[in-house]
Amino acid sequence: MIAFDFDGTLADTWRDLASALNHTLSGAGLDPIEGPQVKAWIGDGALKLLQRALPPGQAEGERLEGHFERFRVAYDDCCLDTTVLYPGIRECLDELAGESLAIASNKPRRFLEPIVEGLVIGGYFFAALGGDSLPVSKPDPGVLRHLSGRLEEPPSEVWMVGDSALDVRTGRAAGARTIGCAWGLSDVRELRQAGADFVLDHPRQIAPSILG
Repeated sequence: MIAFDFDGTLADTWRDLASALNHTLSGAGLDPIEGPQVKAWIGDGALKLLQRALPPGQAEGERLEGHFERFRVAYDDCCLDTTVLYPGIRECLDELAGESLAIASNKPRRFLEPIVEGLVIGGYFFAALGGDSLPVSKPDPGVLRHLSGRLEEPPSEVWMVGDSALDVRTGRAAGARTIGCAWGLSDVRELRQAGADFVLDHPRQIAPSILG
């Protein structure tokens, strides 16, 4: 089984996330967040992204929930405005079509499912887990154990492919092999320090690294 992270791995999503985030902040009379900072905050789910952007007094309780509902509405409207697959991803998925593929994302299902459908990649995957699909989310190894358990595959036959140290930690904790994606949102040094088995520069390298 090969499990892929979504944001920063399969799809370039950060501009639409930044748009929804800054729309939410603007509605609250707060200053916008610049792109590089938004990119650095992506990976732990939409709620965490919003919490990191809000001042302390507004990042909890009912105020946070109000902001998050506005974010949900804004992102529902713009989540496919600029989001695209990274170059080479569709070809990579075609090359791996004979394997069991899954998505393991921390993105809420509410957003993940329509984006996967809009990008026309749902047919490649036997499962697409969002951050709220299970009682646990990455970096908890239970995410990969759930997926591999559905296929009755041992951890040694599982791969975790992602662009962040969080993805690498998830894979290592589950006993899986790991691929760090240098084209994503994180610094390559983070992937190496987390202990990725491979750090790749382009999606075209994924299939040979796994199948070769």
